[in-house]
Amino acid sequence: MLAGLREPGTQEIATPRPPATPSAPSLAEESRLYTPLRFEDLFVTPAGPRGLSYTTTCQGLAGKAVRMEGHMVRHYHEDTTVFLFTAVPSAHNQAEYLLADSLPTSLVHVIMNVRPGDSPAWRPQRITVMGRLELGPRQEADGRVSHVRLLCDHVADARTLEVVELRKPLALQRDRMVMGPPNSFRPASRTITAQASQTTTTP
Repeated sequence: MLAGLREPGTQEIATPRPPATPSAPSLAEESRLYTPLRFEDLFVTPAGPRGLSYTTTCQGLAGKAVRMEGHMVRHYHEDTTVFLFTAVPSAHNQAEYLLADSLPTSLVHVIMNVRPGDSPAWRPQRITVMGRLELGPRQEADGRVSHVRLLCDHVADARTLEVVELRKPLALQRDRMVMGPPNSFRPASRTITAQASQTTTTP
């Protein structure tokens, strides 16, 4: 029989298609319930003689639902519910805090609901964080005083607004296990050893 022809009375068998890869749920509709807030609208610039002060825009949104676009700081916070959030990609070494703080003034502490043993894991992509804005000085677990906090409801990819899941078991976060602060999976003795191994002694 010629190729492409089939005998009368025979039934054509359809070739099964591979299943489509499911895409992450979109938060496009949900995001409309959150007022956009830019990092440059957090504090009055330049700072006055009394230091930093919130802009009227920022003060007007205190306690309300807002959304912000930016990047996670590559940093392992002492509090496993928190990650640091800035307008541009940044990295921070806690061992150098108070000696040379490289983080911008418009720093946001994002607070997430996590299960015990989980923590936000660093992602390099630009993200949108949606949640309730909280203002005012507060002492954090790492010794830093936070002034702007975002109580997180959702995290999405900034371009597509598809859901991004940041929470991951601590035991599976390899970088945190090597360089991060002590936790139930990584005791203080290992932290000291890891920091000491980075120190180069000059003869």
